Amino acid sequence: MGIFGTLLGGTVGFMMGGPAGAVLGGVMGSTLSRGLDAAAARSAGGGRATRAQQQQLAFAVVLSSLAAKVAKADGRVTTQEIQAFDGFLKNSMRLSRSDREVAAQVFNRARDSATPAEEFARQLGQIFRGQPDRLRDMVTILLMVALADGQLHRAEEALLRSISAELGLSEADYQSCKATFKTATGAPDVDPYQVLGVAPTASDSDVRSAHRRLVREYHPDVLQSKGLPEDFGEFAAKKMSAINTAWAAVRVERGL
Repeated sequence: MGIFGTLLGGTVGFMMGGPAGAVLGGVMGSTLSRGLDAAAARSAGGGRATRAQQQQLAFAVVLSSLAAKVAKADGRVTTQEIQAFDGFLKNSMRLSRSDREVAAQVFNRARDSATPAEEFARQLGQIFRGQPDRLRDMVTILLMVALADGQLHRAEEALLRSISAELGLSEADYQSCKATFKTATGAPDVDPYQVLGVAPTASDSDVRSAHRRLVREYHPDVLQSKGLPEDFGEFAAKKMSAINTAWAAVRVERGL
């Protein structure tokens, strides 16, 4: 059962503040207290949810909220965009029907709320402080969502850049996210160094180290322990494929 399904099933109840908590509170029909760090979650057997579980829920809620804001960036959210987002969750994220129903409610509430996308991004940046890979994952996924309807509108990209900056990411980070997305979708002429997050002038040792670090980072057990929901394994697989494709290109170029 996925993170949304777990919440719906009553196995885990979360208390979360900020804009994500307000959206989730409206969806779940419960009052959520302030501060994720002070959050408590109890299972049916009385146990407390782990920090990783809290982070997983926060990631999923903010993803659905920011996807709504990005879809609305060009002025309106079309039926095609809603269907594209649901299809993305179903086909790329492998979310169940029940999870997608909750994600849709979060999407709709965030879409209609007056809360700027940057506030959701700021909250996520605080929750995942010190975990830049998770923040880059969010931007990469949002790029996939934005392009689910076949085109990236200028207003959508402007908002994506603003979200990226609010997450504390640099322009190089944003370009790395774009390069990773392009590689994962088979686009030609992508700079492999951007995918690996190193400069073309980096030493062979540094490039190897970057590749090894990313391979470790995207191991399924590591992802779940650091807050990426297990439902997002398909995305992680695509990211790993992009990383290995970039590494292969660099090896050929350098004769490694």
